[in-house]
Amino acid sequence: MTTTSDRALFLRRSLQLDGIASGLCGAVLVLGAAPVADLIGVPSAGLVGGVGALLLVYAGALLWNARRPDIHRGEVRLAVLLNGAWVAGSLALILAGPRPWIGNLAVAAVAAAVLVFAVLEAVGLRRVTGHKAA
Repeated sequence: MTTTSDRALFLRRSLQLDGIASGLCGAVLVLGAAPVADLIGVPSAGLVGGVGALLLVYAGALLWNARRPDIHRGEVRLAVLLNGAWVAGSLALILAGPRPWIGNLAVAAVAAAVLVFAVLEAVGLRRVTGHKAA
């Protein structure tokens, strides 16, 4: 028989995976802001570094929520929403204008991973809440 804690384990692991990946991505953006900005064709290394710093905060929030005895469902919904916004923003960046092809590839690859995290978290939330809509 599946218990609530068993159903929460999938969500907990999804949040942890997203948190680790977001933290690593944030660290890369902060520590390598100028090369990353050049790679993806963004004129401001400060903007890239700022996004990286926000990702570090986001990663901390995800990991903190994953460690709670009872995962805060509203924060999971917000994470799914923010991940969706990241994917949409990535698409907008790619479509906004000429960028180096390797930059477009990198942005698309990260967006694909973020989309997977959003889906995993939505599925995990559905398992915990016991209904179909996250």
